[in-house]
Amino acid sequence: MSTAEDYQAKAAETLVQLADATSEAERTRLKRAHGAYLRLASHGAEAAARAAVRPPPKIAPEKKKAGTGLFR
Repeated sequence: MSTAEDYQAKAAETLVQLADATSEAERTRLKRAHGAYLRLASHGAEAAARAAVRPPPKIAPEKKKAGTGLFR
């Protein structure tokens, strides 16, 4: 699995390729790839931030199953 540093390196590499791009289609593809790599690089930090803000799970009492008693 790739880390955030790997994705940041790939994003920097796409910027270098973008500077050398000759066609508009290639520039568009590299711009999209750059944005995708940046989103992937920040995904882990964003997930941790969302988990920190999320309220803790509520503790609910156990429910007894109906019909499990001695008498039916």
